[in-house]
Amino acid sequence: MMAPPTKGQQRDIDFLLTVGELFTLVAYGQLILENVKQYKIDDALLDQIFDFMVRDFSKFALQLYSKPSSTDDQMSYCQKMIRKPVVDPERFEKVWTEHVYAQKDVYEMRP
Repeated sequence: MMAPPTKGQQRDIDFLLTVGELFTLVAYGQLILENVKQYKIDDALLDQIFDFMVRDFSKFALQLYSKPSSTDDQMSYCQKMIRKPVVDPERFEKVWTEHVYAQKDVYEMRP
């Protein structure tokens, strides 16, 4: 809203796809947070989900920043969106053990 796409950017599919990726991550993040209590999502799992979402969001913010057509205002906002998630090896191991590896041999491919 504060730095909307220019008319030229509105016709630039590559620019719009990057903006779409950012908006999609925000929408998914909101949906996940709205369902934490209902599905009793473990805090460690939630934090690990947002670990990759923060990395992806930062990646797309950097891509948008790097577009030749990005305006100074857009680039300034993109810089504010780039973050590094909190790295927690113990949390990763807990999620891996309890939520990922625990699914080993649960699913089987049909012939």
